[in-house]
Amino acid sequence: MRVLEVITGGEAGGAQRHLADLVRGLAAMGDHILIAHGGGTWLDGVVPVPTAYLREIRRRPDPLQDTRAVARLCGLVDAFQPDVIHGHSSKGGFLARLVGRLRGRPVVFTAHGFVLLDPTRSASSRMVFRWLEAWAARQSAAVIAVSARDRDLAAAMGARRSVLIENAVEVPERPWERPGGDPPRVGFLGRFSREKGFEVLVSALSRPGEPLELRVAGDGPLAERYRDQVRAAQIAHAFVGWQDSPEDFLRAVDVLVIPSWKEGLPYTLLDALALGVPTLVTDVGGMGDVVRELDPDLVVPPGRPAELRAGIAHALGLSSDFTNRARALVGTRFSMDAMVERTREVLRVAARA
Repeated sequence: MRVLEVITGGEAGGAQRHLADLVRGLAAMGDHILIAHGGGTWLDGVVPVPTAYLREIRRRPDPLQDTRAVARLCGLVDAFQPDVIHGHSSKGGFLARLVGRLRGRPVVFTAHGFVLLDPTRSASSRMVFRWLEAWAARQSAAVIAVSARDRDLAAAMGARRSVLIENAVEVPERPWERPGGDPPRVGFLGRFSREKGFEVLVSALSRPGEPLELRVAGDGPLAERYRDQVRAAQIAHAFVGWQDSPEDFLRAVDVLVIPSWKEGLPYTLLDALALGVPTLVTDVGGMGDVVRELDPDLVVPPGRPAELRAGIAHALGLSSDFTNRARALVGTRFSMDAMVERTREVLRVAARA
């Protein structure tokens, strides 16, 4: 099977990590893969297949560059002759389906969290994204979602087939152990952008209660703003930068908090649970569905600092029983082999059709 994978950028991120895991699995099964992306060097260095850098693929709408990106992708389709096109991320996924329509090729789209569900965007922006995604859903041979909510949304928007295939991780041999120390460490690991809800976490830690230290890993466009907010709130903190491997960071915190406004099923959550780190999440995307199985008190509504603070206190009181149950859940439910095999079957059905 010949598969053209299209993603907006090749920098480090959740969608890129998913694609890298998938491509390694498909290549090991003998499939021929070509990846097209709009820039960034991380992805090129971790996949055993060729990549095509199309600088015209940009996140922000740009009619001229978007038209050029479509033309470049059409040229790749003509040269590579894929059996199926597989799109990832909002811009990459939309361009993939437009090019599939123009070249008469089946397209599968994997939704890593629909932008139209991001409440930090304006109502008009979300309406435009909903219209675009609804059009694109109807052009898709299938839409793969990493959460049940996104699967149901894809079906409601008219996708001919919508399938739930969750992300997958490996379970480390050595479990997490509470690092101890005073004050306890609250971890945040993610991209510094509006939808990650960092401001809500800062507000929660500013409330009266047990003294806590905030440990922050990641990077992004709002890095300086976040540092200023933490300093202004006079919270004990440490910003440790981007983590190529998050395990050491996760082992050094007493609780991880994911206060996002919008998510699919983030690898940060799965990495933490695979170690057994108590993890407090907002009920968005697939996070609540996973964590609620372990402890419903670790799931709070987005944008609620008081409830977030109470959830942190609860997480700090959990025993090693949580660690054991979390690792067992990840080991049985989020299998890498199953993720690759199920995705490959969706691609094969689309290619045959």
